[in-house]
Amino acid sequence: MSTKNNKRPTIYDLAKLADVSPGTVSRVLNNKDKVNPKTRAKVLELAHEIGLKPRATARSKEVAVITEPHFTDRFRGYTSVLTSHVAFALSEQNVGMLLPSDPVKQLPGYFIDGVVAITYEPEIQTMLKEIEKKIPVVYLDNFEATAKQYVVRSDHYQSGYKTAKFFIERGMKKLAFLSGDTIPAKVRMKGYTDAIQEAGLPVDSKLQILMKHDESIYMVVNRVVKNGADALFVPGTSMQAIEALHVLGNVMNLDVPNDICLIGGENTGISAFQHPPMTTMGEPLEDMAKAAVDMVLALSEQQTIKERTLTLPVDLIERDSVR
Repeated sequence: MSTKNNKRPTIYDLAKLADVSPGTVSRVLNNKDKVNPKTRAKVLELAHEIGLKPRATARSKEVAVITEPHFTDRFRGYTSVLTSHVAFALSEQNVGMLLPSDPVKQLPGYFIDGVVAITYEPEIQTMLKEIEKKIPVVYLDNFEATAKQYVVRSDHYQSGYKTAKFFIERGMKKLAFLSGDTIPAKVRMKGYTDAIQEAGLPVDSKLQILMKHDESIYMVVNRVVKNGADALFVPGTSMQAIEALHVLGNVMNLDVPNDICLIGGENTGISAFQHPPMTTMGEPLEDMAKAAVDMVLALSEQQTIKERTLTLPVDLIERDSVR
């Protein structure tokens, strides 16, 4: 559908098509409340259909940032850090950010220029696949993306591989892995176990743990220690590595690194001040956020992105939790 004479469509054209007032159209396009949900959906659908995009002088760009409401690290760790970096990257480019508390219910009712998806369970992924048909969506750390989706991620495979190599080079032989049961964790574990096998060491399934929701850090750390682990990798930027260090040193009275070595995910401003200061695998979260923002804004301006998946390197940060 298009307006007469191929002129740029206006809110007045849209108001006429939707049979509502221009004021209602304005409230919908500026994501204001007090609009009937059915009316909002109708206006948004028609806006996309006729290609209405308000002028930059009338409306600054807005990008929705999606985080899974049920993830515990929405307020600490990986998700909160990435959200902060994305917010800063957007503000640097004078772009507004929307952070829906319930993405599935709220996002379809927003008029936005793009989406940066940080954490997302199946229901949110299904909703985002529909939104991709209308506006650009960039995913962070999506390891199940299709060839058509846009992704920025850190090199999780190398995170696991480099960590295991580091342990092995320092004489460790019984390497344990502990993380939540997620796709990114499985990619890290694959790198970890590949390095173990390359070194000619056995991969002990009792030491490679993907935690279930009802398992505690204490239970799992206690289990791998009893099974003879001399090194433990707890990846990611959640607080699990900090908890593991607490369990090893303060609950089990073990000496880290003399009794068991530990590498965690880097928590800036926290990992370096543990006892002992923790050796970590640092992920480029700030660079990932900037790259995702650059990508979604470029796509919102119909620019072509040749490489739809951008993988950024990880770095080992040596401190004192490995002997």
